[in-house]
This record gives sequence, C-alpha cells and structure tokens, in this order.
Amino acid sequence: MDSRHPAVPPPLRPGAVLHGPGSAATDALLEGFARELTARGFRVGGVIQRNEAPREGCAELMTLVDLGSGRVYDITQKLGPGSQSCRVDPTGVAEASEAVRRGVAERVDLLVVNKFGGLEAGGGGLVQELLAAMAEGVPVLTSVGSRYTDDWLTATGGHTDLLAPSMAALWRWWGPHRLYPDLLQGIEDAGVHRVGIGEHWVFVETGRAMGLASRPPQTRGRALPPPEFWAGRSLRDLAAPAAAGWDALEVAVAVAALNAHYNHAGVEGPAVNGLDLFDAADGPLVVVGGFPQIRERRPDARVIEMDPKPGEYPDTAADWLIPAAGGVIATASALMNRSLPRLITAAPHGRLALVGPGTPLTPRLFAYGIDALCGFVATDREGVAGVILGGGSSRQFHPLGRMVTLRTP
Repeated sequence: MDSRHPAVPPPLRPGAVLHGPGSAATDALLEGFARELTARGFRVGGVIQRNEAPREGCAELMTLVDLGSGRVYDITQKLGPGSQSCRVDPTGVAEASEAVRRGVAERVDLLVVNKFGGLEAGGGGLVQELLAAMAEGVPVLTSVGSRYTDDWLTATGGHTDLLAPSMAALWRWWGPHRLYPDLLQGIEDAGVHRVGIGEHWVFVETGRAMGLASRPPQTRGRALPPPEFWAGRSLRDLAAPAAAGWDALEVAVAVAALNAHYNHAGVEGPAVNGLDLFDAADGPLVVVGGFPQIRERRPDARVIEMDPKPGEYPDTAADWLIPAAGGVIATASALMNRSLPRLITAAPHGRLALVGPGTPLTPRLFAYGIDALCGFVATDREGVAGVILGGGSSRQFHPLGRMVTLRTP
C-alpha cells in the first residue's frame, strides 16, 4: 500500500473577473464556465445573475439562479412606473444566500458568486458567504467592477487572482493540474477484459477498445502484481490512480485505462506525425522526452530529457527553453509523470502538443492549453497485445492500429 499522500491539485486563490460599467457579458461568461465544468462532471455551486427585459416599470429585471437547484431568486427592487433604473433588493439577495451557504457546506469543486458589488463593498450582500467560503478553503470565483476593485482587495487581504473577462483566462486560473480529475470524470464504469504489462508498454482492454501507455523505466525488472490484483476491477476504478496516484506502474496502467475509454474506433483524425507539428512556428522547437530518430527528423529541435545524452538538455532546462519556444512537443509520458501541468504553464499561447500512443484522444484537454493530441487507436487488438507481452516496441505495433491527430478548433 502506497503511504504517500494522494496527488491533489494546488489550492485555487479566489478568482475575480474584472469588468467595467455593466456586467451582462461577465454574467454570461461566469455562467458559461460554470455550465461547462458541470457538464464535465465537476460539482459547481453558488449563484449566477441573469438580467431580463424591462417589466413593471424597471429598466431590467435582475435575478440570481441557484447553480445547484436551478431555483430563481428575484433581486430587483421595484421603484415603480416610469423608473429608468432599478436597484438590487437586499432581501432577495439574502434569500439567495442559502444557495451559497449550501455550496460551502457541500464543499463543491467551485463556488460561483455572481459579483462583489456595492452591497458587498459595504459589508452586506453576499460578502459574509464569500469570506466564509474562502476561510473553508472552497474555491471561489466571482466578478468585480473597476470601482470596487480596491474594496475586493481589502476584503481578501490581497489573496486573490484578478482575471481578464475571457474564457481562456478562466481556464488558466482553473489550472492545468485539474486536467487529471477532468479526464477521470469522463470515464464510464465499464468492465475490464484484461490488463497486460510488457517490458516497454502496458495495455488495458475493454469490450470497446484497447488503451496503451508506456511502462516507466524505473518499473522494469520490478515484480509484477499477480493477475488477481487486476481481476474484477471496473475501468473507472483502474483509471483512478491517473488522477491521484504516485506509484509509477499503477499510474501507467491507469493512463492505459483512460485511453481504453477515449481512444476507441470512433475517434477520427488525420494521421499526422507528431514531430512534424509546428513546422512553421515562429521560434525554436522544444521536444520533451525521447522520440525515436528525433535527430534525423528534427535536427533543429532542442531536446529535453530526464537522462540527457550529449547535445540534449536536462529536465531543469524546461523553465528556460519552453517560454521562448515556437512550439513544444511532449511525449505522453509527461502525463504519467505529472510534469505536464508545468509544461502547459510554461508553453507560450498553448503551443504544445502531446504525442505518442499513450496520449488520450479527447477534446477535454484542449481547454487546459494543449494545442494538439497525437495518439493511437488499436485496430488489431490481439496483434498489439502479442507485441506488448512479447516485449516489443511501438514501432512493431504501429502497423496494427492507426495514429490519430486532434487539433484545437
């Protein structure tokens, strides 16, 4: 039993989307982000604001919507016929606070509070709920108008991230470490037919597909678990260490389990060689990890390796080379050894490709800053299994499947 603490994403600082006069676009941005995370399987609570067409003499009708239950709270203080503007009704906001308190109590993955505005700056509104969530360590996302930015900084003691009003900025704030639980969220609870561990590769097979992952070098020669260790486990259970485990072999099997879900026969895309990506990039190409014949195919590449050969760079060079790169190509091993979030953070403008048979072929990864995915779909499963169990290489099983490349839209 591994006694190490599970891998968990680093805590999020409270996020505040900055906006100028009028918040309709920001309200829509927060709602869109919350709905996307919910669709991916994350638990999102709190409230978002919706403004409707004029009614009953008000310029517009303001409501708060409970992201958990869908309940709508009217927060418009009606000022009567002929009014050109309406104010927020503190009573309605107080009623809506129950949705925020419930999100804190349930320790949701993200608590959204529509805004830190005039009421909150004055000590009212939802400020107490916001502060309580922060004190409990619940990730908080809100918005703040430019006139209240100083009040927000004072309320948080400066412990906050001020965000541009864009979906890309929200995903950067959410952070690439969360791609691991995101991948796991999408896994069906299917039955596993068999698990195979060869000298260089591992595979997991279901009734639908076969997923692969490279076997970490440090596990080669290690005694393997008995067959009953894998028997009777569901695909989701087998994939769980991909999100939180540290044992190198269990994580490799977990990534293969992820790929047994995502890399199925229905995935379509061109068979582009990953090393040919970013040919026209404005800047040097950085390659992270070992690719066969890399010097013959891309003599211009700056290669980073854990155990560098002459002319290659050590792992510590990543923080120096990647920010100035025109493109970054990383082996799928970066997903397994958990260096991928670091590479994504360093890579400029999401110019990063994940390449190799262990790459999950899912658009879920694009939001985190990956530009291209080059993975493998096994078509002759028995043939692939035979190669892997016989200690063969990827070059030997490549003809028994097809390479697929997915690009960001």
